[in-house]
Amino acid sequence: MILHIARREWLEQWRQPVMLGAIAALFGVIAGVACLGVFFLDRVGADPALVRQMATWTSVVGEGGVGPLAEATISVANWLVFTQYLGICAVLAGHSLLHDREKGTLPFLLLAPVGRVELLAGKVLGALGPPTALYLLVDGLATAFLLTRPIHVHAAALLPPSPAWFVAFLVGAPAWAAFVSTVCAIVSSVVSDVRTAQQIVWLVMFFATFLCGFALSALLPQGVAVEATVAGFGLAATGLAIWGGSLLMRRDLGR
Repeated sequence: MILHIARREWLEQWRQPVMLGAIAALFGVIAGVACLGVFFLDRVGADPALVRQMATWTSVVGEGGVGPLAEATISVANWLVFTQYLGICAVLAGHSLLHDREKGTLPFLLLAPVGRVELLAGKVLGALGPPTALYLLVDGLATAFLLTRPIHVHAAALLPPSPAWFVAFLVGAPAWAAFVSTVCAIVSSVVSDVRTAQQIVWLVMFFATFLCGFALSALLPQGVAVEATVAGFGLAATGLAIWGGSLLMRRDLGR
């Protein structure tokens, strides 16, 4: 039943190519800027004269060359990728049940033989679907490009084959996206106005951007154990949120 609800959400999203194009464009802009920045720094780093020239512009460039700038560029790109992925999923989840209420399909959904846990989990999984596919495709390709530039060795902890990166990219980010989406789906179930839902979603994302984004990106150099812990907390938080949200929905939507 969870997959049935999720597939329904995915179908709704695939029927909106402009929305999916905007999501892909957002990931693409972040990935493109990061790739161009690293490509430029890689070319500059190969020319000692250009390195000396850049050293007159910023104290970051010194005896170590442009490596610190490359590391900073990739670090910021990781943070933007993770936080925007969370934000996209949160927005979709924040309109899921409210959309059903506005379209008049929520009463039929509630009369179906589906538990509140299944309903909430299905909505969350539905919000994660296409955005996660685009996140893996666009940012996976961008990462593959970054690995072709020799300068990427200065940010070895922030890119593959770092185990911490794989945990953060494949487990941690989806886990925290699921948690944030669960919170926003719960909001969607209890509000009756789309403007209210939007403002609460952005409030949730304000804190998620700094807390979850920091944990996923800034802690990458701390190693795989730390990122695995971050991912584990994300999965646990998602489970608790779905359980608590189902109790709230059982009371609120049952009226």
